Amino acid sequence: MKNYLKTFVASGILIFASCEKDSTIETTDELSQEISKDVISKVAKIGFNPNGLEKRTVTDIDGTKEEVYILEGDIKMTYDQIMKMDIGNGVQSKQYQTTNLVSTPRTVRVVGYTGNDRFGLSAVAQRGLQYAVANYNALNINIQFNVVFSSSFNANDIVAYTETTASIIAQDGVRGEAGFPQSGEPFKRIKINGGANRNDDDQLLEGLFTHELGHCFGLRHTDWNTRKSCGQQGEPVGSDGAIHIPGTPGASQDDSSIMNACFPYNEGEFGQYDKVALEYLY
Repeated sequence: MKNYLKTFVASGILIFASCEKDSTIETTDELSQEISKDVISKVAKIGFNPNGLEKRTVTDIDGTKEEVYILEGDIKMTYDQIMKMDIGNGVQSKQYQTTNLVSTPRTVRVVGYTGNDRFGLSAVAQRGLQYAVANYNALNINIQFNVVFSSSFNANDIVAYTETTASIIAQDGVRGEAGFPQSGEPFKRIKINGGANRNDDDQLLEGLFTHELGHCFGLRHTDWNTRKSCGQQGEPVGSDGAIHIPGTPGASQDDSSIMNACFPYNEGEFGQYDKVALEYLY
């Protein structure tokens, strides 16, 4: 599975600092009910689809709690990050703010966590992660990815793990969560749900990890404005906050993109324009 990148990058400061500390893993607690109107309004203003917006309290493995919002199904941001995000100059055709992306050239280590049954990746998920990393290494970009499987990691690693007991994460289906870069660094956590971790299709897991890695490096959902890949017609939002990458079709115009909100099967591979997008950016 090597084929799903997003053809849109949010403008302004797409920051999502993970609430993890060194050698800790985030777990999800509870879903809050109320979302303020100012958050809903700002989410729409910066070019995210407000339909399905969720508010959660997450607890780090060390007991630290923090409230986060889940945008478009798998993108995590805090209240401050949402409210401080700059819409910049709206849609651009050639310019991208460096704060949205990852500084290059560089080598990135991706750690598939194997520490225990609660957070550790299954054998099939480990294969899927290996295939996803290979997808990125096959691109003509200034980033080299190294994947290892370990129970330890450091602050500079991207850590991929599962959550098999938190009630807020559905155990069925194949789902994941990640965030956007901050200060030239990729987002540091990719979490897949228990259903994904138990899935026996390594190609599907390859696609999931490829998709979530795309978010870690600043890619938005290709169909961010409609989520039509999920069979939804949601209320389209304005284009503020989404920068079109030259050479790609545009919002909701690439059914083969692995960065669609509900990515296509594609045996885990990038679509044609996913590669164009990544090679343009990096």
